[in-house]
Amino acid sequence: MSKKRPNNFIAPIVIAGITAGFFVSAYRFVFAKLKPADQQLKHDYAANTPPQKKDES
Repeated sequence: MSKKRPNNFIAPIVIAGITAGFFVSAYRFVFAKLKPADQQLKHDYAANTPPQKKDES
């Protein structure tokens, strides 16, 4: 009975791809450009207020 060696070619490529994806996402998270505080406040205010109708302005 001859035992055939398993194919160990795909597993390291998959592990390397997952590791690279993890490092890229961590890099983007750490070095993301921060928005200036005044722009962030305006965006948050605009996102949390209901839209105004033309009659109310």
